Amino acid sequence: MEQILLCSDQTPLTTSIYNSFIQNYMPDANGSYVKVYLYLSMCIQSGEKRLSVASLADMMENTEKDIIRALHYWGKKGLMVLQKDNSTNQITHVELCNPDAQTVPENSPGKESISYQSDREYMPEKESLPEEKTPSAGQKTQDASNTNTSAAETSANEDEAETAATASSVQEISVTEEQVLRLSKNEDFSWICLIVENYLKRTLKTTEVQLLTYLFDTLHFSKELLLHLYEYCCSLDKTNVKYVQAVALSWAEQNITTPEQAQRQSALYSTAHSAIAKTLALGRPLAKIECEYAARWQNVWHMDLAVILEACNRTMLAIQKADFKYIDGILSNWHKENVHTLQDIQACDERHQQRKAASRNQNDTSTSGKNTMQKKTQFQSFQQRDTSKAEIDELEKKLLTR
Repeated sequence: MEQILLCSDQTPLTTSIYNSFIQNYMPDANGSYVKVYLYLSMCIQSGEKRLSVASLADMMENTEKDIIRALHYWGKKGLMVLQKDNSTNQITHVELCNPDAQTVPENSPGKESISYQSDREYMPEKESLPEEKTPSAGQKTQDASNTNTSAAETSANEDEAETAATASSVQEISVTEEQVLRLSKNEDFSWICLIVENYLKRTLKTTEVQLLTYLFDTLHFSKELLLHLYEYCCSLDKTNVKYVQAVALSWAEQNITTPEQAQRQSALYSTAHSAIAKTLALGRPLAKIECEYAARWQNVWHMDLAVILEACNRTMLAIQKADFKYIDGILSNWHKENVHTLQDIQACDERHQQRKAASRNQNDTSTSGKNTMQKKTQFQSFQQRDTSKAEIDELEKKLLTR
């Protein structure tokens, strides 16, 4: 391969980047993270003062979460020290560290300064990085709620997506060349593909672009819902295109159109499956066929979770094992009785006891009549002898004279 000679007719302002960064850190880093590091290096070395997470996001065409994620990534690598406001937990200062330093400084928010070998020539003590947008109280509450539910959702929802992926693995999607050509010129779609690549930390495959095209243009998924879809799948570390497709089609079947609806459905789904598995003492996630039973009970018959768990309890008391067919039989009878809540179960039990008592009384009456007929047949069906006293005396005399 011929060598390329690089030439320039001008000497521009330069930004110094350590060779150790290029050799040791850049190859393993996500491309968007590298862009953030390089841009911050330029801003700090040029003395830029007006910088914020929002402005960085606009410059990089990323979300603010992506910028914060990149900053934390370099913080964990020891190339940045992040300082945060204790009350709002927002990043207020960023300090770049020397990649050649023997001791990599820890990411300590309260640390005021750090020692460098030769980077003091162009690096100021601290560079302010205020947040332009302060979240409202409602946003903070929502973020806290999402944080509290994410851990449980991540572990409990694996069986949900696994089931969906298995059920939908054979389902094929199709997009036309016209769709692909038209969306290639769509700025929103291009932006979605860029963000998804950042989530996946690699270039999109052809099948993944086709899936995004189908979801965006055929099923009309919003930008927010598409990004939440990939963020959710990445949180489970399951980014296979068939897996993502299964989850997306499951949401489409349930008419989910916003990230909030998806979060609620996932939380409901995981809560029900975990509760059923715990009640039946399974010690494992529900299997595919078991998930299908649970889906019918909840989504088709619209049974409350408390009703399903009551059926599970009655099954364990009756046969001492987790038999989903037995549970389905109980719930099927309740469905015919229009049972949806625990109060409905109580009323149904009362009606059952009344019918049972009436049937018992009817059986008792029938049995009593049958026994009466049997007695009459046994003792009165033979012809009775009608012998007078005189005849009996005459018979006695004959017997005595023998």
